[in-house]
Amino acid sequence: MERIELEYQETKEGFLQPVIEVSDNQNLDIGKYGGMALNYLKEEYPYRYSLLRAEGTLIEIMYGVNQQAHIRLQLLQQQMLKTNPIPNPHDFYESYRHREMIRIQAEEIVLHEIVYKSR
Repeated sequence: MERIELEYQETKEGFLQPVIEVSDNQNLDIGKYGGMALNYLKEEYPYRYSLLRAEGTLIEIMYGVNQQAHIRLQLLQQQMLKTNPIPNPHDFYESYRHREMIRIQAEEIVLHEIVYKSR
């Protein structure tokens, strides 16, 4: 049996954790929301992050988060525009401000519902 030598890093709690690098054979672009979810998971749930990374499912899950977030964002924006239509659609700047306000509100909901949640 061949002996494998691993490098270890010390965690905040004083535990030694093996440094494992997994080569991702998937070249998926995880996008804005997938990246945000990845950073959140890495900072708030480091053990879960390490587990998903070791299993090789981390990038695939973050890709799914990005897809879900974009779909939800579009749906929310459409619903918000129906309930709160643009007051003066002929005024470009007012129309832009209104759409931007709706996009920001929808994005806050998406971040709370989809991105910043434990996986």
